[in-house]
This record gives sequence, C-alpha cells and structure tokens, in this order.
Amino acid sequence: MPALPSNFLQQSPPRHATGDETRARLIVAATEVFIQDGFRAARVQDIARRAGVRLSAINYHFGGKEGLYRAVLGHHAKQALESRPLSSPDGERSLPERFGFAVEALVGRMLGNGVQTGLGQLMLRELMNPTDLLETLIEHFTLPQARQMLALLREVVGPRVPDEVLFRCLISILGQCVVFMPGRPMIERMAPGILQGESVNRRIARHVARFSWAGLMAVREAWTEPGDNENDATS
Repeated sequence: MPALPSNFLQQSPPRHATGDETRARLIVAATEVFIQDGFRAARVQDIARRAGVRLSAINYHFGGKEGLYRAVLGHHAKQALESRPLSSPDGERSLPERFGFAVEALVGRMLGNGVQTGLGQLMLRELMNPTDLLETLIEHFTLPQARQMLALLREVVGPRVPDEVLFRCLISILGQCVVFMPGRPMIERMAPGILQGESVNRRIARHVARFSWAGLMAVREAWTEPGDNENDATS
C-alpha cells in the first residue's frame, strides 16, 4: 500500500501523548469547518466551539491552525488508503474484477455512503483555493495512487498504447468518479433519485467500470497493430 510520509499521514504526530479523545473531537469539528469555510476563512474559535474544547487545545495538540489542517488532511488520506484501497488483498481476482474493485474504491472515496466524504470535499477545496499543503497532498497521496491506477490500466490496454493516451484514460475514469460529488445538485435535478438508495455507490461504480472497460477495450484494439494511431498520442 502506498504510504504517506510520517509527518503527513500520522497527522503531524502531536507533541503530547495524552488527549486522544480531544484530538479526535478536534479532527471531526475541524473537518466540518474546513469543508464549509475553507482553510483561510476557517476560524479556530469555531472549531474549538464545535469540538467543545478550549481554544488552547488546538495549539496544545497541533501547534496551531495549519498543524490542525495538516492533521485533518492526513486523517482522511489515511482513512481512504486503509478503508478503500485500490487493490484487493485477494490476488486471485481476474483483471476485469480488479479494475472494478479499483473503480469502486475511487467512487467510495468521493461519495462515502452515498454522501460526500471528507477527503473528496477537502480535495475539491484545495483545488479551488490551494494552500501550501496542496503540493504535499498531490506528491504523497494523489501521485502514488495515480501510479497504481496507471499500472493497472497498462495491464488492461497492453504495452503498445502510448503513455499520454494512458493518462487520458485515467483522467477520464477519475472524472466519472468525481463528477457525482460537485455535480450532485444538477444530477439530481436531471435524474431525480439517481443518487438515492443504499446501493448507490455500487450502482455508480458498476456503471463507471463497465463504461470505462468498454472504452479501454476500444483503445487497446486501436493500438493492436504496430504503427496504428501513431499520430494519435498528441492529437
């Protein structure tokens, strides 16, 4: 499993070993405030109030607002890696099953149990209004996960497909997984009920996997013979 650096994954390990419950409450409260207001507009007073702790607890456990934000990102990144890994521990799965498993993990990271997850919303916040931690998030979470997906896609499409085309395939798959989060109001207006029900994530993941698999097969076929689509990589 790809790992984040200890100072990111482990929530900037607190300087004090005690107070696990307080730290956990601050993580939950801070997640809500950072998602609602963004890092820059978030007020530590609001976070402390929601957590039901003294304001000084944020400095005590995290060294300040930025340390708390780093801890929040690390918490949700770690949770995603542990609860929704891209590869199954069952090594006997077929290639289509492994692909479907990875897609379901990506959808789950964005939607959780049919609703937006902390990781997905925080990442969208970072992309819209970047902080100094965006590069850390990309380098130690996004890129390792992308490399894992690219390796899987390479197995699917074969060795002849150019890297640039492979990246396009990955971006297309990610776009399908992510769009249900920011596009939820529009999607529900166009197709009421499509995001309802206990199995909504499974339905979305199955659709994205089937749709994408068909596209990947088309890409593989287009690059089967040497010289085919030789000018397509940059077109």
